[in-house]
Amino acid sequence: MIGRHPGGQEMTARLLALPGIHPPARILELGAGEGKTAAYLRTLGFEVRAVDLKPSGPGVEQGDIRRLDLAGESFDCCLAECTVSGCGDGNAALREAFRVLKKNGCLLIADVFFQKKEAPSLSMGKPLIWNCWKESFEKAGFQIEKAEDETEAWKEFFWESLWNGNAEESCVDFFIEAGKAGCGYFLACLRKGEKNGFI
Repeated sequence: MIGRHPGGQEMTARLLALPGIHPPARILELGAGEGKTAAYLRTLGFEVRAVDLKPSGPGVEQGDIRRLDLAGESFDCCLAECTVSGCGDGNAALREAFRVLKKNGCLLIADVFFQKKEAPSLSMGKPLIWNCWKESFEKAGFQIEKAEDETEAWKEFFWESLWNGNAEESCVDFFIEAGKAGCGYFLACLRKGEKNGFI
């Protein structure tokens, strides 16, 4: 089983390696679901808070990533795996992540993008090609520090979900639409700092 997102725990570890973040850094997981990633992060020695609109596991608090009930500048890192594009208002989620991060903090994000201009917009308000992500990151105040294309992991996730019957009916419909639009998957480290207009 690859996990609830492409690459599973191995991909989470690769995402953490992008900024070289180390314990006991304070991490906020956005859209934590069952809490498996948060539990993994805690075993590594990180101080973790995990929020989800509909939490379904231990150690996960109820919270809306579009309107976080958390103090500003209180986390070293925010982690969002396959959550921003599907949260209902991705731009609001990016702004909230920026707000709760400390100066020079980072948002680690893994999500989908599309290669065709007639692509779905999901939660971002316009076709979710890579340039849409770049514009949204910059508008929220972030600088892209590193980005990696992990589309092969997405393809593996796609086929395994279908083969094992793990995908819900709504997800199957999305997979079909995503395939037509040339769906890809990326990892990125976004930095909050003075270069982003933060003083």
